[in-house]
Amino acid sequence: MHDVFKVGLIAAHSLLAVAPTHAITPEDDVIVTATGSPTPQQRLPADTAVIDVDAARERGRVTLDAALADAPGIQAPRTGPIGQQASVFSGGFESNQTLVLFDGVRLDDPSTPEGIFDAGQDLLGDAARIEVVQGPMSALYGSGALGGVVNVLPRRGGDGGFNPRLEAAAGSFATIMGTASADGGLGLFRYAVTADGYASEGYDIVPERIATHTGERDGAAMTTLTGVFDFKLNEEIEFDLLARRREASAEYDPGFFGNIAENPDAEIIQNDVALWRAGAAWSPAPPLRFRISGGTLETDRVAADAGVVGDEYHGAREFSDVSATWRTNAWTLQFGAQAEDERIEAVSFGSSIYGEQSHWGGYATAQGAVVGVDVTAAIRHDDFEGFGGQTTWRAGASVRAGRQGRLYAAYGTAYRAPSLYERFVPFFGATGLQPESAISWEIGGDGALALFDRPDGMKFSALYRRSEIEDLIGFSGFVYANVDRAEIDFAEARLTLRPTHWFSARVSYANTDARDTVADESLLRRPRHAWNGQFDAEYGAFSANLSWRQVGARMDTVYDDFGVFAGTGRVAAYDVVSASVSWAPSEHATLFIAADNVLDETYEPVNGFAGAPRSIVVGVRYDPRANRGRAPSD
Repeated sequence: MHDVFKVGLIAAHSLLAVAPTHAITPEDDVIVTATGSPTPQQRLPADTAVIDVDAARERGRVTLDAALADAPGIQAPRTGPIGQQASVFSGGFESNQTLVLFDGVRLDDPSTPEGIFDAGQDLLGDAARIEVVQGPMSALYGSGALGGVVNVLPRRGGDGGFNPRLEAAAGSFATIMGTASADGGLGLFRYAVTADGYASEGYDIVPERIATHTGERDGAAMTTLTGVFDFKLNEEIEFDLLARRREASAEYDPGFFGNIAENPDAEIIQNDVALWRAGAAWSPAPPLRFRISGGTLETDRVAADAGVVGDEYHGAREFSDVSATWRTNAWTLQFGAQAEDERIEAVSFGSSIYGEQSHWGGYATAQGAVVGVDVTAAIRHDDFEGFGGQTTWRAGASVRAGRQGRLYAAYGTAYRAPSLYERFVPFFGATGLQPESAISWEIGGDGALALFDRPDGMKFSALYRRSEIEDLIGFSGFVYANVDRAEIDFAEARLTLRPTHWFSARVSYANTDARDTVADESLLRRPRHAWNGQFDAEYGAFSANLSWRQVGARMDTVYDDFGVFAGTGRVAAYDVVSASVSWAPSEHATLFIAADNVLDETYEPVNGFAGAPRSIVVGVRYDPRANRGRAPSD
């Protein structure tokens, strides 16, 4: 085994293991990802959001990118139907500057050109909830967390020996999907296993305005198998195992020289991710807990045209970590380090690529209260083979304002290490690249007001964040180099009204001014204005949701009506309206219908790639443990 399995102190991504995530439920006002341990949102100096996966799936959000599109401050444009490539932009940062985790394990693909995580193929059947934390988080999670962290928390074993859960749905574009899972506990052993599948004929990626549009459908298929296992030997020692494998394929339409054109024989025949992690924890005394874990992430992406294999990307990351946590009623301290080995084997544009690097990182965090002020602080140092060390830190404070309000402020640094592709690809790579780095500060607040005869009939929040990024990696001529700088001014406001016990309305607005200060141009795919609205009603056995999302005008790469690349330009805003209704005929069964793009608007989330036409999905879920509450009739 590689040197990565040398002893170290924690990985930031294993911080979640300090406190079992199975104790967190969507109803808890608690976030794990922001500090590495369960913390009430009111104590966090950070912008956070939680996505209830069951609710998202009933609204037709079956993939990670679709669920994230409803999160305030997040943009997740996808290049066509479900199953195509999707990027995640958080708070105006680039898609490779937002870190995506699964139960605390980083998922970014070490083999892709810029180390980007593709959120378009990850199904949500094995997930319980998604936590989103915006702002610089490298002091906890290392490379790639400039704009924030998205953490998918899986389902875990519960009470009872065998608790099955089934879900099936079908809809437009000959779409079928299904999930089968089971969890439970057998003495000291707990388990949760999930099988998730999706297949669709899709629609034509090429927009109708482009002359090469023929209506040829571009479909996709995805399957995911997940197992989460926990064994408690006694009150002091616990063991756990996580295993997950995703297999995906999709048809797409690559043109020549970067243009847009129909290509019915082109497809991604393999887009697979395999992850496993094993860990053990020891709690010798109530305030103290030690943990050690290790595992591997492997990625494989292969493209073919008319059956002839073209580009291939194969990556691997081996990781290990140990941690120590000391917790009292007032303070929590964490210490640790991580070791990683990454490698890439690829064929891109006919050239072979091979590269590898080792990395270690150590960190310390503190969280507690001083004279009524909640404070958090973290510092981390990483050292990479090939370009040396990087130190990042974050500090913040949150103070209560009135009975139901708070104010907070935070300051931190973050970085992204150059990818193996950027360092080692023939002709274009540069082994001397330095990490991209950022400095960010933010101020914010939230609160509640008594309204509609309810103590929290109105909830509101607002924040402003300023970020400066240096050493952005781009092309200098035909070679990768640290060539750019950027500045991001990001502001966000949220408002929730609950006039009755059965109806609520949530509206959020984000204003993003993200500019390349060298070229004095707006960064691509960052809309200046973005709105999101969610209107929910639950009455007896029925619930309904109406969603509205507006993505403002923005700069993008532009393709003309013949599909020819035309540089960059400003593209039009668009609105998407979705609706869903569910009915629970019993405590354990739910029927749902979800419609996307109800107004059938023609739009391009990424210029040159068609957005989804109006579509409908109808499904049923069976969960014998569910006990859906019935709202009393007025």
